[in-house]
Parts: sequence; structure tokens; C-alpha cells
Amino acid sequence: MSRPTTDAGDRAANPTGLAAVRDRFDAAVAPSLATVLGAVAFVSTAGVLALRLLRNALGGLPLVGHAVAPAVTTLAAVVPALAVLGLATEADARAERVALAAVGAFGLVGAADAAAWFPAAAAVLVGTTAGLAVALAERAHARVGAVDSLRAAFAPIARPSAVAALGTLALACSLAASAGFGTTTLRPAGAALVFATLAALPLARRLDGTVDLGLWVVAAFAVVVAAASAPFVAGAVALVAFDAGTVPLSLLALGIGGALATVAADARRRAFGPAIAAALLLCAGVPATLPRAVAFALGLLVLVREWAPAGRPAASEDLAPADRTATADRDRTATDGGGPGA
Repeated sequence: MSRPTTDAGDRAANPTGLAAVRDRFDAAVAPSLATVLGAVAFVSTAGVLALRLLRNALGGLPLVGHAVAPAVTTLAAVVPALAVLGLATEADARAERVALAAVGAFGLVGAADAAAWFPAAAAVLVGTTAGLAVALAERAHARVGAVDSLRAAFAPIARPSAVAALGTLALACSLAASAGFGTTTLRPAGAALVFATLAALPLARRLDGTVDLGLWVVAAFAVVVAAASAPFVAGAVALVAFDAGTVPLSLLALGIGGALATVAADARRRAFGPAIAAALLLCAGVPATLPRAVAFALGLLVLVREWAPAGRPAASEDLAPADRTATADRDRTATDGGGPGA
């Protein structure tokens, strides 16, 4: 038997060995297209966020700010929509391609013509929901053949599904309120759901380190202290930056702190896709306008797609204790040279 064949057999029998190390190295030095597109959209979204904060802090923009404001605002509306179209080009499932193409195309149309706002908002909501559903279904299907129990098969999608559900509800409530349906009820509900989504990120992403949880606590405490020391300024910043004037302070602090802690923790463990997605969700704020909605939708899509590599065995922290033990025993048997018949 030739040496290349032996190496291939070794990689197949021991997925935790050299092949796994190579995969992790490749992921670190070559980020996925979704991560790159999310990063580009984050830059444009963070740019318009900084512009809003400067305008509010200085009581107006300097001459240079007035000159660049139209370009920055246009980029914040166009770049996330183009990024979603870029995601559509690499989607495997036809339904996902159509859904993402609808989000991106109608996002551009809505940004170009205010008269197309209603169909664009509906397309963004429906397309995002469909894209998330297809991505989660593909992930669940890819896991079924890799584990020994149904519980273990669906464990890896339970946490991303929860975050996606919260985010989709926030998107639906915010857009419905902007369309004039139950504005007094749905607008505060949508804003609260956005920051509930952000607050759920550290729990869903399993931030268990002292540094990570400490950063969450410190960031949340800093928001509370800032709001208590300058309530009018903090309220203005929350309203202007995130459109979150109705969100309770405790939830606002937990959401901002949770997003920052998730970004730091995922960046440290080189999970750049989820880190970029968390930052994009925070900068997008409450998706009550179409540019915010498209950026928020892109954050959810990148988060679900980059949560963990689809088709690979579930990480040990995603499994129940019994399934985790069975997976470890199976890996140890493969490493030792096979099963009973070896």
C-alpha cells in the first residue's frame, strides 16, 4: 500500500490528529467568506454608529464630518446588503440562495427608493427567517450521521437556534412597528428582544472563563455607572446610537456587556466569525430601519453559519455527559487502531 493511502487512512481513522490540527490552522489563517463579508459590513455599520455618536457628543459635526456623512450613511445602507448577496453566492442549498438573494436585493432596492420600503422590509424578514431555518436544518442533518443518539445530533443546533429565534423575533417586532402595526407595543418589545439576544450570546457561546465572564460583568457595570452618573447623556446615547431609548437599563447593560464579552472571548479562541457577528449585531442596534435591519440580519446569518463547522463531529461541550463519554471512547478506540476486530 502506498504511503499517501496510508496517510489518508490515518486521517480518516483519527480525526483528532494531524488533519484536525491542519483544519484549525487553515481556519485561523484563511477566514471564511462569511467572516470576511461580515467584517466588511461591520466596518461600514460601525462607521455610521461613530458618526451618530460624534454628532450627539459635539452638538453637531465639524466641516469634515458634514462632508463625509452622506457617503458613510450610504455605505452603511449598501454594504451589508451587498454582503448578504455575497453570502448567497456560496450557499449550497437552492432555498438558502434564493432567501439570501432576496434579502440583499431588496435591501438595496429599499435603500435606493423609500417607496419600496414595505416590500423590502417584508423580503428582509422572510428571507432572513428562511435563510436561518435552512442553515440550521442543514447543520442538524449533517450531525445526524456523526453521533449515536438523537439528543446528541440536535445538541449542536440548540444554542444557535435559540439565539436565531430571539433575533428573528426582534427583527419581526421592530419592522412591524416601523410599518405601523402595534407601534406602541411592538417597538419596545423589539428593542428589548434585541438586547435579550445580545445578553444571551455569552450563555449560548459557553463563555466559562474567569476573564470572559469578568469582562461581561465589568462592561455591564460600566454601563450602569455611566447611566447613573449622567442619565440624560446615557439616554441620548442609547437612543441615538442603538435606537434603544425604551430598553430597561439592566437589560441594556447586560446586552452591551454580553456582546463585548462574546467578541473578546471568540476573538481570543480564534472563532472570528462569531466574534464579527456579535460586533455587527451590537453596532446594528434595534433594526427599526431598513439599513439597521439588513445589518442585523447579516449578523444573525454569519453567527449561525460560523457557529461551528457543519459536518464535523460535535465539540465535547455541545454533547450531553453520556454522549460526550461515548464520543471520547470512540475517538480513543480509533486512535488505538480500531474496534474489536482490529
